[in-house]
Amino acid sequence: MDTTAASDQTFTNLNFQGRTKKDLTLTNCKLLNCNFGGSDLSGLHLKKCKIFNCNFGNANLQDCWFSDCTFYDKEQLIGCQFKLADLRRAEFYDCDISLSTFNRAQLFQLVLDHCRAVETDFNLATFNIAISRKLVISAAQLTHTDFRYADFSSTNLSKCNLSHSKFLSVIMTMTNLDEADLTNTEFSPLHYTGLSVSNTDFRNADISGIDFRKINTSGIKILEWQQSALLENFGFVVYPDNS
Repeated sequence: MDTTAASDQTFTNLNFQGRTKKDLTLTNCKLLNCNFGGSDLSGLHLKKCKIFNCNFGNANLQDCWFSDCTFYDKEQLIGCQFKLADLRRAEFYDCDISLSTFNRAQLFQLVLDHCRAVETDFNLATFNIAISRKLVISAAQLTHTDFRYADFSSTNLSKCNLSHSKFLSVIMTMTNLDEADLTNTEFSPLHYTGLSVSNTDFRNADISGIDFRKINTSGIKILEWQQSALLENFGFVVYPDNS
């Protein structure tokens, strides 16, 4: 891969491990069984590409941009590997990252918009940076995306924008969603021991699938029509005013 731009090409079994190629642009290309582990691909732009069974573990993918790409091989039922990768300020639009692994990846200011991320592993991923010992800032936009069965264990998504997404049967053990925007979401985690939702915005979200008796609900925001579902969680039977 000697050029800075390519289109309509197929790269198979490419070993690019530990190498540097900044600001590379690929359009309508296929990357099959390629190894980019530990490489510097900052500024990478992929559009309408198929990336199957590729390893980006430990790679520098800062400021990368992906549009209309699929990282999920439907025939082999496998995603791609991003474990420990640096994806700060990376942006994914209309992409399929299902079954991909972002375990322990750096994801500060990550953007996922209108994507499919079914069974994607974000366990221990870092969506925040420490400004000082006392000041930690989280930032991510995970919007209009299908996160069914995804794993968000031990992640800090406080104050992040997660609106209009599907969080059905997700794992949110020890996950911090304090002050996050979960408006217009479908929110029904499968496991949520240690989940924190203090001051979280659930307005217009479907929250019927979570037992709020098990978590601290202080300061959460909901609309009037959501009150009955929330109160039923606490054992109240709600009747209309004219009954």
